[in-house]
Amino acid sequence: MAVGCVRGALAVLLQLSVWLPVALQCSVSEIQTGQVIRLLNIMVQSENSSAASGSTPNPSILLALRLASHHDSDTERGMLARLQVDAVKRVQEGLPFSSGTVALYCLAMQASCADPSLTPAPGLKGGKKAMDLRKLLEKKLKEEIDNIDSKNVPLTNYYQVSLDILALCMMGKPVTSHSVQSLIEASDNGGFSYGEKYSVDTASVAVLALTCVKRSIKAPDRMVLRLKILNALKCLIKNILQETTSDGLIGNLYSTGLAMQALSVTSTNYDCSRTIQTLLERAGSGSFENPMAASQITPSLENRNYLELNKLDCKDFEKTLDGSVLPLAPPTAPEGVITVHYRVEDGIHYSFNDSIEVTVLWGPHYCRSWRRRNKISPAKFRFTVEQSSWGPFVTSIQVLAGNTEERTYWQFLTGSNALDQGVGDYKPLRQGEYIVAKFSTY
Repeated sequence: MAVGCVRGALAVLLQLSVWLPVALQCSVSEIQTGQVIRLLNIMVQSENSSAASGSTPNPSILLALRLASHHDSDTERGMLARLQVDAVKRVQEGLPFSSGTVALYCLAMQASCADPSLTPAPGLKGGKKAMDLRKLLEKKLKEEIDNIDSKNVPLTNYYQVSLDILALCMMGKPVTSHSVQSLIEASDNGGFSYGEKYSVDTASVAVLALTCVKRSIKAPDRMVLRLKILNALKCLIKNILQETTSDGLIGNLYSTGLAMQALSVTSTNYDCSRTIQTLLERAGSGSFENPMAASQITPSLENRNYLELNKLDCKDFEKTLDGSVLPLAPPTAPEGVITVHYRVEDGIHYSFNDSIEVTVLWGPHYCRSWRRRNKISPAKFRFTVEQSSWGPFVTSIQVLAGNTEERTYWQFLTGSNALDQGVGDYKPLRQGEYIVAKFSTY
């Protein structure tokens, strides 16, 4: 498991001459751009369907579309308008709006050349015509930090705290040294790990956030903080690289895109050609059909990152997505049936541990095969789900539900390895595969 590194400011100064990252250009070749366009089409089609059904827009997808080399300007403008309306509705009606979600909304608006502090909000009390999402994000981040100070954990998680700091920094809002220090200390003290698993996603967004803050520091009285950030960045990059697999993935398939952004903004040298080759192979086999998954990888395939949002040309809407680009053939699955072993266990209270063997067709999504188990044995395998940006999210099994205050959740594994896809996308394809749903803490 990756660990943090703690050194003094003097030690950092002594090592700066040693750590001189190599600038690197890493992106798909011209003949590979069709793969990227196909992923962009997946996102555009998803958001157009979402708009038609009145569903909540996905800010991560808008971020990816705005950073792309090709644009569907109508879809992007429509998404911006829907995000602004949804943000105001959430605040006015007291709907769930976590700090990380507010941060993503702010980043997506900024990428679309809209000021989050002037979000159109007709009908506000006091005659105001705009809502200040930047102030709301400042408030949300303070609540996260206050919870860290009092309980040693954020209200949500350090991934969202990193997004908060990144978004405020990108809006040119000075972030308190205490907030930055809290993130650095978490990176050194195991705050980026879930059990024995290091969260490459969290570390990568933390790198983006800390890099932004580092670049913004000009005042002499903040130079000590800058040195601490430099040291933290070095350690985070080391930890991220340690999670690289033999095929070039970093962490897992779906954390690799953010990891590539982190390595890019720190100009870190790595075998990016191998990484891109694997990503394109997996894209060709259908691994990024989920629009959220596509949004996480497309910026990195074109060597773009979230720190470039302020550099986007707001008038550059001339290029459009080529709707004639055909999707690649979907992966073919063997015909017939397989036997899959499922187990559901309470890994905290040890109140139950139930197993079942089910025969299913090759390639059904996990949730579909779970519903089959539910019909066979409803007492043991009844479950509830909520929709998230990644698709269905299992909230409870046997009426045992995850709880953010108690930091509990349902973890899904194949064998002893955590699933690298959501339950709405993962397909059991191996004869005799063992899949476990385990109630766990984080």
